[in-house]
Amino acid sequence: MLNIDSLRPTLDVLDAADYLKVSKYTIINRIKEGKLNAYKQGKHWKIKREWLLEYEESLVSGNEWSTHQKDTKQA
Repeated sequence: MLNIDSLRPTLDVLDAADYLKVSKYTIINRIKEGKLNAYKQGKHWKIKREWLLEYEESLVSGNEWSTHQKDTKQA
């Protein structure tokens, strides 16, 4: 299990998923939705540590949840 002190400067999808305790498919979906910054190196997604921590902060601060709540209320 990864913790903030053991994060490398650049992570792959599996490392990011392990850190956030979600599936690799969740990470890939967040990348495709534009919620998590990443770039492709060959066939593989790469995520900078700073980008992952910014995404985590957006989850903690409620930005992700607020967006979901607004979508749910409009439906």
